[in-house]
Amino acid sequence: MMENNANKMKNIEQNALSQIPAEMRQSWTSVAFIWIGTMICIPMLMVGGLLAGAMTLGNIVIAAAIGFTICAAIMVFGGIQGTDLGLPSAMCATKAFGDRGSSFVTSLIVFVAQMGWFGVQTATCAVAFNALMGFVGVSNFPFWLSCVIWGCVMLFTAVYGFKFMKILNYIAVPALLVMCIYGIFYSIRLGGWEAISSYVPPAESTMSMASAISLIIGLFAVGTVINADFTRYAKDRTATVLATLCGVIPAAVIMIFAGSVMARGTQNYDISMIFADLGAPVIGMLVLILATWTTNTSNAYTAALAAMKVFSLKDSKRAIVTMICGAIGIVIAIAGLADALTAFINVLGAFVPPVAGVVLADYWFVGRGNPANWHPIKGVNWCGIVSWAVGGIVAFKFSFFSPALDAIIIACVLYFVLYKLFGKTAFAGRGETTVEEVEERLR
Repeated sequence: MMENNANKMKNIEQNALSQIPAEMRQSWTSVAFIWIGTMICIPMLMVGGLLAGAMTLGNIVIAAAIGFTICAAIMVFGGIQGTDLGLPSAMCATKAFGDRGSSFVTSLIVFVAQMGWFGVQTATCAVAFNALMGFVGVSNFPFWLSCVIWGCVMLFTAVYGFKFMKILNYIAVPALLVMCIYGIFYSIRLGGWEAISSYVPPAESTMSMASAISLIIGLFAVGTVINADFTRYAKDRTATVLATLCGVIPAAVIMIFAGSVMARGTQNYDISMIFADLGAPVIGMLVLILATWTTNTSNAYTAALAAMKVFSLKDSKRAIVTMICGAIGIVIAIAGLADALTAFINVLGAFVPPVAGVVLADYWFVGRGNPANWHPIKGVNWCGIVSWAVGGIVAFKFSFFSPALDAIIIACVLYFVLYKLFGKTAFAGRGETTVEEVEERLR
């Protein structure tokens, strides 16, 4: 019995905030498949369906390609820092914001954002499961019970960590891609390619290219901040670039395109009903659930890492913290946060991305992309805090193009200026520390 328990504990990932050693590094495809599984999700299809009623199909593809290329480019730089240092995003921010600043500002933001997404996706999965139960003759299945059941199922792989998430995505991604391709062709047969491709929305409901790109960047705003959580397992910078670009852009554009085509082909913008209309409702709903699982396990995983930084917990607590985060997410799902999805994306689009702007400015402009120039700062680095706050507020209230992109640029430039002016004096926190000193507190 003791040996079995020991084997189970051995399978559970123990690295949370500490560095990933060379012998634990993975191939670029392992990281890429996690991102592909994350991209193949319900919100992507929902946004595709939303855009289907407001833009031509060609413009939808262009907006998706531009939006996700911008996100992926930002992610590459943040991901390389995670690879260089072997640290997750919460720890990569401990110089730009200070050790305490990264805990109570950046990590708290990521924690709240990822818990919100976990709640949204759990609720969506519950709706799909209840629809599936209706197809097999079980009506009035309790929504709250569906949230509990599927929230717990999706937590399983997150609790075990990177290894099991990788296995899940190796299995799920091919099945999800096949179903999406089937959905595209079935919708084309149902609605006709000519009608789908030539549709022009009425003037009163048309969305501009800038607004569509802004929506797409906002949809994936958190991804620009958390890439290091996964790329810390990459072997080198080249692996990080390949994993990010190949894992994000193709899958994301395909999902937006699939959501648009399916919505127009079925003349239905409710994603659950779209899958029910695809000629194989039971299979469609099962795939819908699987798509949510691959994404939501990443939400719980990254939320737990952020929570551990907020509360300064040791690596050994990662599994327990993940379960607690999952429980909070399930409560959020039952409370109905999914109904506020669009507003939630807009808020994230302004206040999460400036975290990436500050961290990137510190590592690449101040530190010149050299790991030897990076070190955690004790206390609070007010250069980072002020830059993040200004970037978020300006983008939220006075956006020029995309709130997310505006926030990143403003925070990045402002941090560089402030650090050059005050970084080694009033804004520098309370001294430097080493990675080894930080890790000692985690053990």
